[in-house]
Amino acid sequence: MDLVNASDLLKLWADIYRQGAFRTSLPSGSWHAAGELIGVALEADCSARANLDEALAISNQTFHPLADPLSIDFGAHRWLSSDRETAYSDWLGWILEQVKDAAQVLKLLGVQHDKIPLECASEHPIVERELPILDGRLDLSVQFGNQLLVIVEIKTKSFDEGAVQDQLRKYARWAQAQPQPTLCYFAPVEPGEFVCPAGFEPLPWRGLALRIRELAQDWIQASRTPPLDGRNLIRAAMTLGFCGAVEQNLLRLSGRPERFRAQASSEYLKEWSAKYAG
Repeated sequence: MDLVNASDLLKLWADIYRQGAFRTSLPSGSWHAAGELIGVALEADCSARANLDEALAISNQTFHPLADPLSIDFGAHRWLSSDRETAYSDWLGWILEQVKDAAQVLKLLGVQHDKIPLECASEHPIVERELPILDGRLDLSVQFGNQLLVIVEIKTKSFDEGAVQDQLRKYARWAQAQPQPTLCYFAPVEPGEFVCPAGFEPLPWRGLALRIRELAQDWIQASRTPPLDGRNLIRAAMTLGFCGAVEQNLLRLSGRPERFRAQASSEYLKEWSAKYAG
């Protein structure tokens, strides 16, 4: 169990205790072992915070003249809270619309090359939100002419696994009936042991956020290349804002000195720098 999950578990037990779940007094005993454990955890967290500061400094240079999205608190923005699922779907749809290039859109969505028809390269991707079908509404769909259709079902909070399984099966049956090849992806915030039904593949938010960071970096670089176009820098800023919301509210990362969250955040930034920013 990592420090983030352990911290959350302790908070849960503290909430249960405050709600009066324990009606009898706790047994007395030595807390020496617990004290030592807490001391070691705090020491490890202090070291992780130093690593986080270093990783943020490197990433800030990568995104200059902007900055790493973890350096700003997006958790305080009510519109970006995890229960505003439509906000995340709308924002992701907007980002995809800005890309224009079919290959870049497919790369962003994590579509493997062997599943992409060659003819897709010349198609202009058309993004739709809340596309109505017989069994519901598709959160996000991207049409590549008559060559390919990609649909994404998005979750930003805990969900009823049985109900979601049934819904995804209905969408998979709909996808099979389409005249063009259709790829289906499910982006849950807490995948856990959830298994996508046949016809769907997982689209982890972590990998998606890392690829979106790369896209923002591309737009920053494009803003420096003649002919200069300030709109690319605006696109980059908006895209990094989305990353900040996903990383802080869904992935529970933070660039602030929050106790027991620095390690996960610094490891995430190191992964970003090693794979995408190098």
